[in-house]
Amino acid sequence: METETESPPASARKIVRRYSAPVLMAVLGIHIILGGLAAILVVSKYSTSRKLTFHAGPKSPNPSERALEHRVQLQRKIETLSAPPSAPQRILTTGLSKIILPPLPEVGVKPETAMPLMSAGGAKVAFATAGGASAGGGAVNGNGVPINFFGIKDLSTSVVIMIDVSDSMFTRTGDAAGRQLVRQGKEQAFQTVRAEAIRLVQSLTPQTRFDVIRWAGSARAWQPELVPATDENKAAACAHIQNEIDFKSAKPQADRPGGTRHDYALELAFSLKPETIYMLTDGNATAYQPETGRLKNIPPQALYKIAEDGQKTLPKKARLHTLYFLNAKEKKTEREMLQQLASRNGGQFRTVPVKSGGA
Repeated sequence: METETESPPASARKIVRRYSAPVLMAVLGIHIILGGLAAILVVSKYSTSRKLTFHAGPKSPNPSERALEHRVQLQRKIETLSAPPSAPQRILTTGLSKIILPPLPEVGVKPETAMPLMSAGGAKVAFATAGGASAGGGAVNGNGVPINFFGIKDLSTSVVIMIDVSDSMFTRTGDAAGRQLVRQGKEQAFQTVRAEAIRLVQSLTPQTRFDVIRWAGSARAWQPELVPATDENKAAACAHIQNEIDFKSAKPQADRPGGTRHDYALELAFSLKPETIYMLTDGNATAYQPETGRLKNIPPQALYKIAEDGQKTLPKKARLHTLYFLNAKEKKTEREMLQQLASRNGGQFRTVPVKSGGA
């Protein structure tokens, strides 16, 4: 049996179709309104829980304050740019060092060899060789002229040459026998010392001052004070070296006993106030003892003290170079004494072997 479904009447179907669209639109509108209200409630809830704090910015200066600050900053920049670079600070002293330097090593340099230096401008400046004048013929950068004595080179504006003329300087080389000379003048082995001193004097310029000291039982200077190295003075000094620096030319004086008086010679050298001193000797210092009639060694410490006291009288510390004239067998005590004299006084030490004949 089939069951038939009854359809709604036609009038009902028309009513549904007529009112379904407006109802849907109304419902949708209600949902939108409700959603908007819900959103407003949520936002208002969280917004009220947060507190916003606002801070005021820095107070803006008035035009006059801004102008003043600008001028101050500009002046600081100008001072920074114009300030010269700071030079490194050097610690200088004119006092004598209490530290004793070890002896300088002996360097075998030929006197004829020129040693180049670099000047402040980068140009090479050669030391004067033993046989001629200095390169350029004048002062070097205000520090003096190159000088050279038996291979010990220096730059100086004033120099004293000290030469030992005690008996042993001549008897040990065969120039003298007993109290008499066997060889004269340029024939002597001692002539090598004279020739080197003459070469040094001839290399000097008029800007340089110099003197020559000879010593044995007494110490005697060629001039009472340093003299400029004019042609006239150099010629006179060379004649003095050649003719007067010889055997028995520094005999004891009445007020002081004899011997080989290194102490007298050092006192005299420092009293002349040079920048550079060359001291050539063949041995220890000795002092004659009148009560015994014998010679007694002068302690090295006494010589160091004389040099130390002499340095205190100078405006600038002098350099004392020592040369050991080997006319006999080398002695350790003599070498050490000369090495210490040089080391304590900013100088160099060197041995000078003796030639058998003259220069």
